[in-house]
Amino acid sequence: MLQARFEKRVGDFRLLVDLSAGNETIALLGASGAGKTMTLRCLAGLEKPDRGYIALDGHVWFDGEKGVCVPPQERGVGLLFQHYALFPNMTVRQNLLCGFRRDTPRRQRSAEAERLLERFCLRGLEDRLPGQLSGGQQQRVALARCLARKPRLLLLDEPFAALDAHLRWRLEQELMTTLTSFEGTALYVTHDRDEARRICGRVCVMRAGRTQPPEDVEHWHSHPATWSAAELAGFENIAAVSRTADGMAALDGWDALWPGDHSDAAAAAFRAEDARLEADGGSETPDGKDFVILCRIIRTSGQETICAPLRRPECLLRAAPDRRFAPGDTVRLCVAPGKAVWLRGED
Repeated sequence: MLQARFEKRVGDFRLLVDLSAGNETIALLGASGAGKTMTLRCLAGLEKPDRGYIALDGHVWFDGEKGVCVPPQERGVGLLFQHYALFPNMTVRQNLLCGFRRDTPRRQRSAEAERLLERFCLRGLEDRLPGQLSGGQQQRVALARCLARKPRLLLLDEPFAALDAHLRWRLEQELMTTLTSFEGTALYVTHDRDEARRICGRVCVMRAGRTQPPEDVEHWHSHPATWSAAELAGFENIAAVSRTADGMAALDGWDALWPGDHSDAAAAAFRAEDARLEADGGSETPDGKDFVILCRIIRTSGQETICAPLRRPECLLRAAPDRRFAPGDTVRLCVAPGKAVWLRGED
């Protein structure tokens, strides 16, 4: 069980982490600069938090009040960097042997290294240097080295970011097999929502240095809680909400009204695929069934239709592709109430 609650400042950036995890794989999902990698570095002991507490399975690694800070080599963490950090002057076998704990007997290290070579399909490559390996082979060596010390915490920092799409898919399958049998906690840093859904059971969204409460990855994908979570989940259309005198939700960014009581919402969002276009009927009055905005088509493609509200032409909305309409046409953009999500303010 990982328990981490800590703070660290770097210049004007403030990292605030509050995260608990069991034997599972959790995605740390956020935009560049959100603090994902810094979080991993603090957990691994490569960075020291300013205050807080980090413990794994009851073993305290950091306690700011008691002055406890266990060094990285004693935490037994498996950390896989984006660019693998293999020793360039060492062979594959030598890199693997460097992954074992210092107190592991030499004979045991050699036997375990042979098993790792077999498990990760590295047989025949054991005497090559990293520069003589493909990107996928380097990734397998780095992951095998991470697992050599049998860590209870595995930290994966965008391990597929440097790979081509076809190779990424194949190695992703191998990683999922590894994580399925991994008896510990794995934190997987990514900014790819589809990757997070395929690999992880829960997701922790990070925004501006703050972690949001982890939640089931499929629930997050269909019902994100905050604006930043909705952006990461792929909701293309998001607007702030205010309330009219008669209790309707006013979507300020689109100068439109949505029927129903949404008094506790800070914003509303819907996906492009859930927005259908109809020929202009001249009415934008909510009828209690669909949310409607009168728009003008800006451009169309085989992937989406871009349109702008007539009263807010500087704002752009994205809808499903619809070849019936051409740029300049006026249309009704309609969204069924059940297709929208209502978002709370950021934590």
